[in-house]
Amino acid sequence: MAEREKKLTIVYQFGKVASTSLVNTLKSNPALDVHQSHFLGESALQRIVPIAVDRATNGYFHEHLVGQLMANVGLTYRMNQVLGGQGKANLKVISLSREPLDWLRSGILQDIDGYRVDLAELAMRAGRDDQDPDAALIGGLEEALSRIGALIDDKGGIENTVAEFHAIGGKAMLAPQGYGAEMIVRRLFFLALRPLTWFEEHFRPCFGIGLDAFEHRDGYWVAARPRADFVIMRYEDLAEVLLPATRAIGLHLSADLMRDNISRTKPFAKAVAAAFSTPAALALRQRLLSSAYARFFRYDAKQATPHAAE
Repeated sequence: MAEREKKLTIVYQFGKVASTSLVNTLKSNPALDVHQSHFLGESALQRIVPIAVDRATNGYFHEHLVGQLMANVGLTYRMNQVLGGQGKANLKVISLSREPLDWLRSGILQDIDGYRVDLAELAMRAGRDDQDPDAALIGGLEEALSRIGALIDDKGGIENTVAEFHAIGGKAMLAPQGYGAEMIVRRLFFLALRPLTWFEEHFRPCFGIGLDAFEHRDGYWVAARPRADFVIMRYEDLAEVLLPATRAIGLHLSADLMRDNISRTKPFAKAVAAAFSTPAALALRQRLLSSAYARFFRYDAKQATPHAAE
């Protein structure tokens, strides 16, 4: 089957939600043209360029952003073609959520090479100087998580923090000189907010709908618009709801969820896990679970457990 005759299927999410496993599973269906992305649409692409060329963006993240930018320009073009009426099949969009603190832990671990030096320096500045790399990393992370919680409290709680982010943007709400926070704290502060802000910041501008347009089914959420069908699943429930959730938007899979990208084998995984078991991390979790995002996906009512894919 020619690529243009396949159903364009996009796994569109904010990262570290078993998307690689999901994409590999979807690709087992030869009728689907499957892609994954963290940012799509003209607005999102325009916002990435200043970050990618900012001299404050370190080399690790610069290369990552440039690669994503090039791939997503082409994917946005394909998406716009389908939404504009080209082809017989609707666009299929799959997204995922994840418990916010567990997502933050996984996101930091994924890019630990881009954070580790700055976190060790943060630990040293906070009087937690340690020559052992694991201990320095734990100390830096614990300090960063504590400061993130303090910044949220300073803004009147997580809902006020999210509202301010959407109203004025990150650069205006947390200028480094205004808070005296090290750049690593600032970066991780916005990383912690990503699950809570992503659907309004990226999903709604791209497709014209937000979480309020989705109907809850048995463990997943669905929505439909002209030329597009949408489904959202929780990362924690992915293996259990994958088949009925994809069937709800007209995708029929015959394979169970494939496993990939096992985080527990990554360097510094134990140290990161230890930092996320500290009182500072647990206090931050409670702040994040009081968000509208956590309530919508029901993380406030039931403690999520890490998914088997990780």
